[in-house]
Amino acid sequence: MIHRLLATAVLLALLAGCTSSTTPPAPGSSVVTRTQTLTRPPSPSGAVVAGPTSAVPAPACPFAGQAFVRDTIGMRLGRVSVLKSGGQVVGCRIYAVQDSPFTTSENLPGPNQPVVEVVITEYPTAVAAHNAFVRMAQQGRNPQQNALGRGVTGVCFQTDFYAKDKGQDWACGFSLGTRAVLVRTVVVSPALNAVLVTRRVLSAL
Repeated sequence: MIHRLLATAVLLALLAGCTSSTTPPAPGSSVVTRTQTLTRPPSPSGAVVAGPTSAVPAPACPFAGQAFVRDTIGMRLGRVSVLKSGGQVVGCRIYAVQDSPFTTSENLPGPNQPVVEVVITEYPTAVAAHNAFVRMAQQGRNPQQNALGRGVTGVCFQTDFYAKDKGQDWACGFSLGTRAVLVRTVVVSPALNAVLVTRRVLSAL
């Protein structure tokens, strides 16, 4: 109960307002603290929609290479699709290998379940993007702040992504300027693997 209250307090503290600033971490600390003035939160429909989103087969995900994802989460990978909206790439999905002896022996997800999914959503302001990813985390469980690099602090949490994992999959969200980024994975443990994939995504933006 105490852990849940603390997690809720962390998310409430992260909810943004009209201005934001990044404070350098204290010596020996890896967490960057954001201080923001609380005002009216954005509408849930405040995202800038350029058009319908479609998944298109692709040789690779532009935000995280297959070799890195494979080695980080320890899973054999197969096809990749990129998500496009309004002519822009707004995400990608990486799937486990299929039609292989390893599919059953390693209990890999099926052909319609991504191993990693990256979704980038544009918002009118940086504050709206920040609040959007915090609200994503509020819908999950066991949220925790993580320093992702470049002065960006994200929130990782457990969520329902792969049905067989029963709500234990780790996802991470962060904002970069006016973009909110959500990285969902089939990683159940350790959470660090999802954090590492998210750091790679951030480095590509």
